[in-house]
Amino acid sequence: MTNQTGLLHLLNDASLPYRDPLARLNWEGLDLDAWWLPPNALSLSGVPEFESLPHAARRRVSRFELVHLLETELWLESVFMRHLSGALEGSEAAVRSRYLHEIREEAGHSLMFLELMDRSGIRIPEAHRHRPLIPRLVSKHVGIDSALFWGLAVIGEELPDKLNRAVRQTNGDAAVSAVVYHMATLRIMDESRHIALARASFTAASRRLAGWQRLFQSTVLSSVLRAFARCLFFPPAVVYQAAGLDRPRTWRQRALTNSKRRRQAEQAVKPTFDFLRDQGWRVRKLHG
Repeated sequence: MTNQTGLLHLLNDASLPYRDPLARLNWEGLDLDAWWLPPNALSLSGVPEFESLPHAARRRVSRFELVHLLETELWLESVFMRHLSGALEGSEAAVRSRYLHEIREEAGHSLMFLELMDRSGIRIPEAHRHRPLIPRLVSKHVGIDSALFWGLAVIGEELPDKLNRAVRQTNGDAAVSAVVYHMATLRIMDESRHIALARASFTAASRRLAGWQRLFQSTVLSSVLRAFARCLFFPPAVVYQAAGLDRPRTWRQRALTNSKRRRQAEQAVKPTFDFLRDQGWRVRKLHG
């Protein structure tokens, strides 16, 4: 049995018994006036012009920034599910089982996100137009056996997980909605397994590449990492506009130059950056 197959068995066991996340949340208790991302996890946290806004306005921005995160994850999960389902035919039983477990969990997450959006009525207008271009192109032209696919999976699982974990690090006046808090808890439990699989698969696929192939493809993976991090941690102007802020492009520029946010993004990306570098990939840092 290969190490990866052994991991697949362990992940299968850990994902049982499955419980539908839609049925585990008290949707009637969804607070439409609460923080959905904590104040310190917002892209404009620490910006004087933002901090001077009324609490209600800042809480509203937190809800739209979370929905932007969920919209991005919906896209990523559709990419993963499409590739995983395409690999089912011809795979050994253990691999098919793990992929089906992951598809089920990712579908559960997606339905959970959509339920939150439907109940709140919050949407990001034309969200599909604001997905990062390079990750979008790469996702269409890589196979599930490729290191680039699993590199995209590592990045796509780990970076949102950092923002997701921030939801659970608040209390008191800055406490997030209980429904959002419990949603984050469920996602963390599942994503820890998905991250383990993505890392193991990326490591195995990287070992099959010659040094020159890793060097050549590092430029692509580096661009994916930087573009995806920029999308998550520095939302497009339409998010601020949808949240009711005037001059949304000005607010986005403030986020892009927000030194606090830049440090947060660098800290969030560092574990993924270090992992990719340890596998022999010459990815560039987020800034610089």
